[in-house]
Amino acid sequence: MSVSRPNILLILTDQQRFDSVGCYGAPICRTPNVDGLAARGVRFDSAYTAAVACSPSRATLFTGVYPHRHGVTTKEEPLDHAIPNLASALASAGYRLGYAGKWHVDSTAVPTDFGFQGLDFPNYGYPPANGLIRGLHFHESRIGEGGPDYTTHYADYMASKGLPIPELSDVRYGVSPNPRMQRHEIVGRLSGGIEGTFETMVAEHTGRLVEAFARDGQEPFFVWANFWGPHTPIVVPEPYYSMYDPSSVPFEPSFTDTFSRKPERQLLSDRLWGLSTKGWAGFQQIIARYWGYVTMLDDLVGRILTRLADLGLAEDTMVVFGTDHGDMMGAHRLIEKGPYAYEESFRLPLVVAHPECLAPGSACDEFVYLHDLFPTFLELAGASPVPCDGHSILGAILGDGRVPRRESIYGYSHHGLPHSMRMVRTRTHKLTLAPSAMGATADLARDAWHLFELYDLVNDPHEMTNLIDRPSVGNVQEQMLALMRQHMVDLEDPLLPTLDALIASHWTYPTWQHFPLS
Repeated sequence: MSVSRPNILLILTDQQRFDSVGCYGAPICRTPNVDGLAARGVRFDSAYTAAVACSPSRATLFTGVYPHRHGVTTKEEPLDHAIPNLASALASAGYRLGYAGKWHVDSTAVPTDFGFQGLDFPNYGYPPANGLIRGLHFHESRIGEGGPDYTTHYADYMASKGLPIPELSDVRYGVSPNPRMQRHEIVGRLSGGIEGTFETMVAEHTGRLVEAFARDGQEPFFVWANFWGPHTPIVVPEPYYSMYDPSSVPFEPSFTDTFSRKPERQLLSDRLWGLSTKGWAGFQQIIARYWGYVTMLDDLVGRILTRLADLGLAEDTMVVFGTDHGDMMGAHRLIEKGPYAYEESFRLPLVVAHPECLAPGSACDEFVYLHDLFPTFLELAGASPVPCDGHSILGAILGDGRVPRRESIYGYSHHGLPHSMRMVRTRTHKLTLAPSAMGATADLARDAWHLFELYDLVNDPHEMTNLIDRPSVGNVQEQMLALMRQHMVDLEDPLLPTLDALIASHWTYPTWQHFPLS
């Protein structure tokens, strides 16, 4: 068999922790279909997103460049359409384009504007919003305030199946002083079964696109399937809602984090949700349902793969499974993502099965980014190279020895912050910077930990002890600051002057005695 330009099927979930997948060591949560992909392909054990949250990550995947280049630094911002993207590059190479499910890449354009076939869900596009599912308030204000009505496709799908719209029960909320968060459902049981879920709609739409492309021509296709889950609200039907016993969820070691010598923004994130007031038992209730959501999505991945095989396309298609970013899901008493760079938030599951993989069932531990898929897909398609911030990982996927070697990765977040956060991670350490709106110099003059975090990932894998300004790690701190600065220079990061000002004002190497030790 020789597949010079295979079809590409990209399946992306939303906000899924890497360790919720069986092949990544999940001890209880079951994901046999993704595990099956890994068995016939490659599992990337050190895959990271370059940007948290959803929109910046997805736009970075779509364009191959960091948020400050493509313009989507927060949720629902306009993408710079002058930048080449996956749609334009793959279409130029003769690929047909299909899109199913969540968009959240560009606030001003939808998938069909870029040439994709499929149904549009503008912006976040949560299908059951605005009261369509009785008892669900999530995102209702987006439509009520005059935004696009993205519930229509789901209503039409349910009508075509002769199914009633589900209802929500057993709803759980956080304990938040924020009125908006008080109405944000975290967990709920959907009536009916899996056939009535909006996630099943995504799987079916994906199957229809694949079938249409298989029927209509010989040119290869790129189909991008996007689930909204397991992002909160975790609303799933039985048997998934009760599939996992909450008492079986093992204790998260970092749940004991007191945020001592850590930036105030982390403690504020904890208070925003108020979930830690319910203790670990409260998080066990949430995590068990999160796992149920993950398994339901895995079952739907299985449906898509079965459809692919039934159409005789399995041997002509490269399948990629990943997510846009992770979820804290109880780590450090936090949920979702936010102004922090813990592994649970930035590290991803990424599994790729190419029909000509030379080492099926193998694992690659090199640092890779989600947006490395951009140049990978272009190389696979024979498209003209496009300058970007990633490197093709096709050699690692095929197992031919061509693997990008990185000593570090660089992460970005603007989620819930007046200024962006930056993170650099090596095999042994992690450094973060997040300037505050109150004046970076004043904060740093008191204690460096207001703005910086430094973790020893070998001796402190759960990132509990912030080592910034400790004399014992002076050399490491200097190296990590220099490494962060080099990434900023290489990427033309607009935060570079801020970092330089902080270094020039407060650190004179190799003396590290400027700050009081707590």
